Amino acid sequence: MKPTETNIRTKYARPYIPNAVFYIPFAYYYAVRLGTIPKLLSWALIYLMPTAFYSAVGYNGSWGLFAINYFLILLATFSLYEYGYIYNDTIAIRREKEPAIRLYEENFAHFARWHQWIVFVRLFISIAALGVLFMLNDSNPHVQRVFAAVAVTGLFFAIYNQWRSRTNVWFYPLLVCSRYAPFMVLYDGSWTAYILLLVSFPLLNALERFSMPKYRWPLMRSLIPEESAKTRFRVYYYALTLVLATAFLYSRNESLLLLTPIFILFLYRLCLLFWLRTHKPTNYLNG
Repeated sequence: MKPTETNIRTKYARPYIPNAVFYIPFAYYYAVRLGTIPKLLSWALIYLMPTAFYSAVGYNGSWGLFAINYFLILLATFSLYEYGYIYNDTIAIRREKEPAIRLYEENFAHFARWHQWIVFVRLFISIAALGVLFMLNDSNPHVQRVFAAVAVTGLFFAIYNQWRSRTNVWFYPLLVCSRYAPFMVLYDGSWTAYILLLVSFPLLNALERFSMPKYRWPLMRSLIPEESAKTRFRVYYYALTLVLATAFLYSRNESLLLLTPIFILFLYRLCLLFWLRTHKPTNYLNG
């Protein structure tokens, strides 16, 4: 499939994408899906910050070990999750009528030649990270749950990549949540922390999926009639979430400090709403 075809949507994040990104964890996501430092910082806010915060809620031990555990889980999870993106951008798009092209011809050629090696490297990194995690936490009875959660993440992305239709949007929430879950299962966190982690971003992301330009669903069409409306919708989402979550925590007599990530994300989206009135950042809403 070449970018000159008339039925495609080119969504290049960067003018040049080195083939090394197929092998290096986080490099593919940054170079192909994000493309800019501001979007990388945004990813840190919506993914790293809430997963670190809410997994720490259930932790009781050395914070040095917590940091190492967090990185190992991140490495194991995202190495597989990134391969899901790679498969989507190289193979799954062949079954789409209007595919989004994110890679250049030299990238497609490299993947076709070295596909098996790329799979091996990605699996090796994920398994090695989980192996080190097990050695550091061999006395923790929950460590095997991390293995299962990471495996489920890879399985869900495989299912999603094979399910190319308008209805796969209903499976998307499970896929998004699966990349957040591995951080929570190693420790005895509360169900409140689980719920707040899911509403901090996965729920928002799942709702926005129903507003994709190709298949904008009726309900989301009224809330997000066009892509640019997502910025305001996100502010409303976090404002409403803060109100409901505050009432929920108050009813359970739990600390409002649990709302810290959601409050930070609300401030971030609010500031971004006003900032975008006078600025047009590169690659914004072109994920």
